[in-house]
Amino acid sequence: MASKEYFEDKSKLYYENYINHKCTKKVRGIVLNEMGQILLLHSKRHNGFSIPGGTVEENESIKDTVIREVFEETGAEIIPIKIVGKYYHTSKNFNYEGVTFDSDRVEYFYFCKFKGFKNHNLGLQGEFDDGDITVMFLDYEDAVNSRLLKRDKSMIERAVNEFLLYKADEFSDEINAPYTNKKFHKFNKKR
Repeated sequence: MASKEYFEDKSKLYYENYINHKCTKKVRGIVLNEMGQILLLHSKRHNGFSIPGGTVEENESIKDTVIREVFEETGAEIIPIKIVGKYYHTSKNFNYEGVTFDSDRVEYFYFCKFKGFKNHNLGLQGEFDDGDITVMFLDYEDAVNSRLLKRDKSMIERAVNEFLLYKADEFSDEINAPYTNKKFHKFNKKR
């Protein structure tokens, strides 16, 4: 579980953005491996999945943030390829020093290429350490049918379309990389 200090720091950032009429920038990395599988976080406690990512820090680019956040949360090294969408929303009822406020946010969804894991221990690095989160790759069909936010499913679909445009040979030295779902097979038959 995240520390009390972690939540206090996040609440302070959100509060400062609120009083300065700024939108908090966040980024999520939709990471695909050479087989088109999507890297996701699974919470045992909530029995749901999420896309790794986090808050853009001061003087940090969106691209640098997605590299840092995906590594911190999964141990994966990635290559950001393209922003596939952004989502505006308001998170309600934050509290900082007795003030309750709403936090306006914009989340950028980045399509990323998976390079490899830097360490052998998969799992969140630093922020959370209670063993609740598991890092895993899911096939496209399993990802969009999983317990995942609707907007995340939509962004995964966009990233998979980008993957198909790259024809997967950008991801692998093999000309005909093995694909794991029917959508990929249908695409290859048309070519």
